[in-house]
Amino acid sequence: MLETSVPAPILNAFKVRHSAPKMCIKNSEDYIAKLNAFDKKSDAIPYQIQSLSKNITFSTQLLALCNAQIEQYQQAYQLLSQLLSKQSFSIEQLRTLNLLASEIPERDRPEFNNQLLIKILTTSLRKIESSELNKYPDFKTKLLLSISKLSLENDQLRNANITLEAAKESLEKNQNIQLTAWMDYYYGLYYAKINQQQLAVANLFTANKTADKYNYTKLSGEAKKSIADLYQQKYLFNRAIDFASQRVELYMGTENSIKQVDSLMQLAILKGKKKNTNEALIYLFNALELIQDKKDNILLAQVFLELGRVYSDQVTSKTDQKHRLLAQKYLQNARYHFTRLKDVRHQIESLLLLARLNLINEDPALAILQLEKTLRLASDRYPELSVRAFEMLASSYEITGNHQQAIVHFKNFHALQNRIKEHLFTLQQLQISEQLHLIERTQQKRYLEIENKDLKNENTRFTLISYSSITLLIITILSLFYIFIYNRKLRESEHTLQQQISIHPRTKLPSQQAKGKGFHYVYNEIPLYYALVNIPFLEHLNELSGATAGKKLEKKLGQHLSAAFAQNSDIFQVRDNQILFITEQQNYQQAQFFAQKIELCFLQFTEQHNLPNTITTGIVAFPFLNNVSRAINPTRMLNLTSLALFGANQLRDTYQGSNWVELYAIDNLQPAFFDGDLWILGQKAIQKGIVKINSNYQSHHFHWPEIDS
Repeated sequence: MLETSVPAPILNAFKVRHSAPKMCIKNSEDYIAKLNAFDKKSDAIPYQIQSLSKNITFSTQLLALCNAQIEQYQQAYQLLSQLLSKQSFSIEQLRTLNLLASEIPERDRPEFNNQLLIKILTTSLRKIESSELNKYPDFKTKLLLSISKLSLENDQLRNANITLEAAKESLEKNQNIQLTAWMDYYYGLYYAKINQQQLAVANLFTANKTADKYNYTKLSGEAKKSIADLYQQKYLFNRAIDFASQRVELYMGTENSIKQVDSLMQLAILKGKKKNTNEALIYLFNALELIQDKKDNILLAQVFLELGRVYSDQVTSKTDQKHRLLAQKYLQNARYHFTRLKDVRHQIESLLLLARLNLINEDPALAILQLEKTLRLASDRYPELSVRAFEMLASSYEITGNHQQAIVHFKNFHALQNRIKEHLFTLQQLQISEQLHLIERTQQKRYLEIENKDLKNENTRFTLISYSSITLLIITILSLFYIFIYNRKLRESEHTLQQQISIHPRTKLPSQQAKGKGFHYVYNEIPLYYALVNIPFLEHLNELSGATAGKKLEKKLGQHLSAAFAQNSDIFQVRDNQILFITEQQNYQQAQFFAQKIELCFLQFTEQHNLPNTITTGIVAFPFLNNVSRAINPTRMLNLTSLALFGANQLRDTYQGSNWVELYAIDNLQPAFFDGDLWILGQKAIQKGIVKINSNYQSHHFHWPEIDS
């Protein structure tokens, strides 16, 4: 905190400022009271008065710092504001400003937003260079790190990089282990901002290792929290839980109950992500026990919110009254506290979770009231929360039968979702630009080193020519590198788009338009079976289960089919209610065995989810013409499987239940017969007896539309 020596009477308070902040507060307040009592004596000599003033300033700064450690930011801000009102440009004033920047969040210092503090600290750094304060190099480094922190919070990445580079240069001249560790920490946050995950993790690991080695409690806690957050973003929950657990263990060894609660909440949230609900609840109730008598309404409200979220995640139906009532209880408490605290964002989150519970409880009217209130609160400040509200409103009005309003909110949902995606794309482009800027700065630094060396060695025409050549080469390499990066991003974007087009949005199965290995088979002399399956329950899944549950069921169906046929078949979505299965004939002795395997797979799924279990299957062997294997290519096979499925649907209408039909051509059939529309020619071939029918009802007389007309 300070470069000067700590006054002896509050040395212990200074040492425990992070591990026992409440003890620090008590000792600091007692010491300040003694100093004020001494200040009132009239016989104090001038040098004592000057020393007394410095000690009061230091003690007040320490008191503010300790208040910040238990998140009593208003008290800390008031103490520091009082100091600023008395001071001119001095090291005490700069330390006070630095504490404002490094310890108090922007929302709790209304008169000093991040941008203003960046401007003040940057100007102060320039003044330091021409003043007696220039003899404190470590303090200048602290100011640079504070500017970096504020710049990162404001997404001013270029300024953050510049100040971190300046801090790095300063630390190369004046080694300071603690400041170097903090610099590594902020570099980690910077690299995370520009999407350089490996560099981010490496720097955070270095900061964490140093903090653990030298018992820097605050830095250790912040580094572990940031590492856990990074791993959580990458869905590496086991690694995230490991560092979150270390953070809990760190703070449980201190007397800082506020940080203990915060670390327990982070661990509980990660346990919830891993579906370890019981463990998540245990940690949250431990946090609740720690915070209930501390009068910290902010953390208490956050614990209530997370408890409500965990219980609401367990509510899947109206019959689950126990979890629903518990979820409502904690969410209502959270909403009450957030409303009093004027914390709009968390108030909206509470309302969204309450609305979800009311939808499950079949009370869409109350859900609509809550969701409309969230939209009023969110306004334009929280688009990611508004988009959830629009989606739930659309479902709510759909349940009430007000389809017109449902459509309006569904359109709003899609429009806002698209705007959010566009914003994220813009941010991604800025990150790419920042990465290129980083490369450019590195190359520029190397170039300057080369130039300096050349100018020192010889000042000749040859050196100037060489320098020009090197410069041109660097520019060319940078240009080519930029083009390479840009083209690679375009290819990645195209690849991502093709993947999205090639996957059915609900079942996540490949569509028949999927590129690469899949529907467009290249015949390798291995006979195949093509089976086109009609699944009637998919046509009415939203009506049977609701839009949200229907979407989840289709995804589960895709996973179920992929798992069942992963070894020997390929699966493609042809239409929303039709799925194509392709397998090698050697896997099944007859086509009917393939059909029975498919029917059994669907039967297992429909029984598990209480759905209608009737399906129909049309099967055709490939090659269809054994004597001329390539006469009918795989793409045209879909017409023949559709014809077989048409026949299978007739069996379903007549006999009920699941049915299958196989079409196969007689030996040595001339391919010229099928030169045209296979749908029409296939029916004519059946009429002429050159294409045979095999089914589970052999005596059935089929009616074909082209023949009967």
